[in-house]
Amino acid sequence: MTVATTLPPIERGRAGLREETLSEWTKLRSVRSTWIALAVVVVAGIGLSALVTNIEAGRWAGLGVVDRAQFDPVRFSQTGEFISQFVVGVLGALIVTSEYATGSIRTTLATIPRRTTVLAAKGIVIAAVIFVVAELTAFASFFVSQAVLTAHGGKALPSGSSIVAQLKSPTIPVASITSPGAARAVFLCGVYLVLLTIIALGIGFILRHTAGAISLYVGLLLVLPLIIQILPSSISNSIERYLPSNLGLAMIVVTTRKTDFAGVLMSPWAAAGTLALYAAVIVVIGGWVLVRRDA
Repeated sequence: MTVATTLPPIERGRAGLREETLSEWTKLRSVRSTWIALAVVVVAGIGLSALVTNIEAGRWAGLGVVDRAQFDPVRFSQTGEFISQFVVGVLGALIVTSEYATGSIRTTLATIPRRTTVLAAKGIVIAAVIFVVAELTAFASFFVSQAVLTAHGGKALPSGSSIVAQLKSPTIPVASITSPGAARAVFLCGVYLVLLTIIALGIGFILRHTAGAISLYVGLLLVLPLIIQILPSSISNSIERYLPSNLGLAMIVVTTRKTDFAGVLMSPWAAAGTLALYAAVIVVIGGWVLVRRDA
């Protein structure tokens, strides 16, 4: 006797992406360390920015003309991203390496026909979460820091006026969100953190080891710039602008672009595009490794 069987339909295209994305979101939000890390991003982002802004505002009376000309109220409002960039990197790596550490990656890959779908789902979830948190934090940091400057006697810049033109004023310059370059800088600060998260995600898929992935990530941001600095200036000057940390700085600075970093930094959007290219290349390599290696 022949028994008729009905096979489930074969998924085509981007198989299971929606389901895997929901699964990754469940995994991410169910871990306590995720919420702790995001809380650190918010608290450090706003708190450190306000603290540094307060310190710089207190030094205003003793600054010379050159230092006042380099005062960047927008850049100081985003100082907290220095800590946040490491926190989001850890999250980006852990969303991958934690599954390899526990062996649960085998279950994940067994339930998804295409491994690249797993990579895409993890990238979508972590990028979306970091984007929302980073942008909210960046804008909150901006407004809090400008309030700190105002409390120190700072003067708000008229809408549409040039920040550079106002820096010769004896009062502390306070930027508004409509000041030239301010909204762009604050927005790109959040984008910078998202791109770093994607880079860490790609490194996680390449190395599959938490300590190794985080070490490499931190090395790219902290150790590599120190190595470049000890090279001859003829070499370092041509490389510095392409370092991830300097790309992030180029995305954030406003007034100091015309002074202390002249000739070193890229334009904001060129820097964002270059960092996005880095992220894309690393993720592609991570995807290749994911497909080629056994879990």
